[in-house]
Amino acid sequence: MSSIYEVPVDPDAENNCHAFALSFVGYNQSVLEVGCSTGYITKILVERGCDVVGIELDPEAAKVAEQWAGRVVVGNIDEGEVWNDVKDESFDVVLLGDVLEHLRDPLQSLRQAVRKLKPSGFIVTSLPNVAHGDVRLSLMQGRFEYADVGLLDRTHIKFFTLDTARELITEAGLFVVDIKRVVVPLFTSEVAVKREDVSHDTVNEILTDPEAETYQFVMKSVRDNGTRTLAELSRRINELSDHMQRETARTALLRRDMYDNTVPLQEQEKYIEALRGHTSGLEHNIEVLNDALAASEHARAGLDAQYHAVLGMKTVQMTAPLRWLYRKITRGSKKPS
Repeated sequence: MSSIYEVPVDPDAENNCHAFALSFVGYNQSVLEVGCSTGYITKILVERGCDVVGIELDPEAAKVAEQWAGRVVVGNIDEGEVWNDVKDESFDVVLLGDVLEHLRDPLQSLRQAVRKLKPSGFIVTSLPNVAHGDVRLSLMQGRFEYADVGLLDRTHIKFFTLDTARELITEAGLFVVDIKRVVVPLFTSEVAVKREDVSHDTVNEILTDPEAETYQFVMKSVRDNGTRTLAELSRRINELSDHMQRETARTALLRRDMYDNTVPLQEQEKYIEALRGHTSGLEHNIEVLNDALAASEHARAGLDAQYHAVLGMKTVQMTAPLRWLYRKITRGSKKPS
């Protein structure tokens, strides 16, 4: 048997959610694969030296996946009890690929997944972007049509943008340390909006959102251990890097359109020049944030070293009782005002 979601998986493919997720998981990990389906991802994980336990709603699909997984637990994670069947186990990675959008309570399931992590473990999720430009343009035309697969899969119960995806992960006690984006240019998704039905000004307005052509977010998240400052700097650097990459890709696409004479030459060159300036600004911001991150880490290391050096000085150790006595005497001698 096969699932409607089962597709050939190329671990080295570019711009592909399965390849992105596999790159995050890595090699020789213990993995809890939630929604393993027929095991088409499980097989590759095992080939990479991973030990995999699966969770799957469909009993027939689970039987197929068992030929690769160490075991497959059958049950509905939205009902909660299935998590109890994954007993006394903790994992390096919990993988939830295209799962959370199908759940009534994705937050509760994500919190359950966190409980299955080792202290050093991480979560990998992939979520579709309902704010993709094709969906917006379709809504502008009065259409929101469900399909068997894709952004408007008829089995999707929850819909996510970048902000709401981050909010979900934060509320589960995690923070995002890396994001990869599957990019699908406007007018090329299964939503099937026709380019000739949309004005050039409308397209430009849609593209002011840097996520307008993001089809899926693939995220790696770890437990929030309190290192918020460094985490925020790292997050911002990742965002700017991804943004710069998308702008570079957009420039290439525009040049292609220019050569195809699909858009007036003057407008194309003007937009390309604007993108060059924007990309230059992004590169500068990344350099500044990298310097800030390095400085923060260096300063923290320096302070730690100074603190331990002071504590180790014989003078400090020998005078500690005298300093304690002095503070006690001085506090006792002060009169209340």
